Amino acid sequence: AARPKTLVASMVPVISGTLIIPNSNIFKLDIFLFTIIAAIIIQVVTNYINDLYDFLKGADKDRIGPMRMIQSGILSQVEIKKAVGVLIIIGILCGIPLAIQGGWPIIIIGLSSFLFAYLYTAGPFPLAYNGLGDVFVFIYFGIIAVGGTYYLQTGFIDQNAIYLGIAIGSNNIILLAINNLRDYQTDKKSDKKTLIVLFGKQFGKIEIISMLFLSYISFFLLSAELNNYNLFYSILLSVPLALNISCDAYHLSGEKLNKTLPKIASFLILQCILLGIGLYI
Repeated sequence: AARPKTLVASMVPVISGTLIIPNSNIFKLDIFLFTIIAAIIIQVVTNYINDLYDFLKGADKDRIGPMRMIQSGILSQVEIKKAVGVLIIIGILCGIPLAIQGGWPIIIIGLSSFLFAYLYTAGPFPLAYNGLGDVFVFIYFGIIAVGGTYYLQTGFIDQNAIYLGIAIGSNNIILLAINNLRDYQTDKKSDKKTLIVLFGKQFGKIEIISMLFLSYISFFLLSAELNNYNLFYSILLSVPLALNISCDAYHLSGEKLNKTLPKIASFLILQCILLGIGLYI
């Protein structure tokens, strides 16, 4: 139910945001650990609520993607709700030292993250059902995740955090877009108005390619800002995998796109490693 294979979407922004801090001597291990645990919890809570409300709305009825726990009968609605409650409590406890470190900006980020985890598929205007899921992912699993991590370690935000947040947010949109491209027919039947349902499969394919370009452009701008072009050259080593993901998006459909999801997770991990190589080797 936690969808562990996708949790790199919350871990990579935190790790990457820590890698670019200007002075490794200011690195705070305890804050880093609390940040990454809180980030994972927010994503897992989002996934649990998504599992519940996609089931209630019928979006999982003819599912062709990976198994969902409520839809398959492995977990009950009550069990998922209890898990959400427990995780929110743990998340708040992890957030206390982060709030002490970062003040009101971090409190607002934390509370709004849990709020939007609920509003993603629940509430009177669920984001994922009204074409706003991509916006949520880009902001919260990109700019805010990186920027918040960077702020907690340094006490300020600069262009470096913004460029990196855009790069990683773009890559996380690709993960969502592949899911939505795969689920086009079932989403359409259940009135789940993702951007791909609203504008068509061709839009989804263009979106994926555009996000890849935006990611590489942002990494280039980060390299220029740091005056370290080895960083960008290192990131370019991920291009073959990016091209493979692009080919899948254009030539595969339906259940066949399930095999693309691990590639995107690998892409996120690879770029995080290459970022570290470009910065420190």
